[in-house]
Amino acid sequence: MNKNNIFLIALLFLVTTILINVNPNFSDAAKIGNITSIYGAMSNPIVGYGLVTGLDGTGDQWGVNVTQQSIVTMLSKLGINTNQASLYTIRDTAAVMITAELPPFAIPGQKINVTVSSIGNAQSLQGGVLLMTPLKGPNGKVYALAQGSVSTGGNVSTDNILPLPGYIPVSQNFQTSGIVDNGGIIEKGISIGLNSFNSIRLILKNPSFTTASRIASAINTKFGKGIAKSLNSTQVSVNVPALYKGNVAKYVSVVNAISVKTHSRAIVVINERSGTVVMGGNIKINPVAISNRNITLKINKKRIPNAFYLKRGLTVAKLIKALNAVGASTSSIISILESIKAAGALSAQIKIM
Repeated sequence: MNKNNIFLIALLFLVTTILINVNPNFSDAAKIGNITSIYGAMSNPIVGYGLVTGLDGTGDQWGVNVTQQSIVTMLSKLGINTNQASLYTIRDTAAVMITAELPPFAIPGQKINVTVSSIGNAQSLQGGVLLMTPLKGPNGKVYALAQGSVSTGGNVSTDNILPLPGYIPVSQNFQTSGIVDNGGIIEKGISIGLNSFNSIRLILKNPSFTTASRIASAINTKFGKGIAKSLNSTQVSVNVPALYKGNVAKYVSVVNAISVKTHSRAIVVINERSGTVVMGGNIKINPVAISNRNITLKINKKRIPNAFYLKRGLTVAKLIKALNAVGASTSSIISILESIKAAGALSAQIKIM
C-alpha cells in the first residue's frame, strides 16, 4: 500500500468519524431595530494618513521616503529640526492609512473604532502606537481624531507541519493591519432632524421581500392598518402617527422593539486573514466531486478510485471540520467551497472578508 493510499484512508477515517450536531432550529425572531436602519441615518466613511511608532524593528525600512518625510514634518511642528538623512537607521515607525465609519446621529466626544493599515514595507504593526491623526470625510472636513495602541490580533506565524504526504500547511495572520479600539474621537457630528419627519423609511440590512412584508404587517398590527407598507425587498415606508408628531425618536424606539420573523439566507462567511469560517444555519451540499491539490472529495452514494466516501446530505459545517482536521489551509477551504458553489452543489452565498 503506497503513501497516497494510506493518506486517503486516514483522511476517510477522520471525515467519517467526525460528528457535528448542527441545530437548524435557530430562533428566527428578531427586533426590527436589529435588522433595519433608517433611510438618511447612515454611516459615513472617513479616512486619514498617519504614523505608527514604537514598533520593534518591524516598521518601514529605508526606501519608503514618505515615512521619513512625515517624521521630519511632524518633528518640525514640535520645534525639532532634523532631516531625512539622519533617519536612515529608524525601523520603529510605519506610514499608515486610517479608516473608520462615522455612525448615524454621531455627536462630538463619541468614541469609535478605527482601522489602521500599512502603506509602506513594514513587516508588522503589532505593539505600535498610532499618533494623533485627523480623519476627514469626502468633503475634506475633519470629523474625528484618531490615536491609540494598535492591535493586529493573533500570532505572527504558526508552522503546523502534519505527518501527511506532501502537505505542509502554514498559517499566518496579517500583521500589517489592525484596529485601535475606541481610538477615534468624533469632533464634528451630522445633524439629521429626525423629529421633523412625517414618515420614515426602514432599510433592511439583509434585503428580503418576505422579511419586508412581515415588518410592514407587524407595524400595522401595532399601530393600525395603512401605517406601513413594503416598497420592495429593501425598503419599508412607515408613516408617523399623530400621537408621535414632533417626537419621532420615541416612535422609532417603539417600532424598533417590535419582533418579526425573519427570512434567513444561507450564507458562508470566510475571514481569510484569521482563517475563521462562519456558517448561517444547517447548509447542505448536494452530490459533487472535488479535487484540490492533495485532497480529493467524493460526495455521493458511489465510491470512486482515489476518493473517500462522504454521506449524502453533508453539511458545510461537517466538511470544513473535516478539512481542518487534515490540515487544509484557509485558501484551500475557500477554493473548495467556491468550486462547490460554481458546480451548483451549494445553495448559499459565499462572502470573503
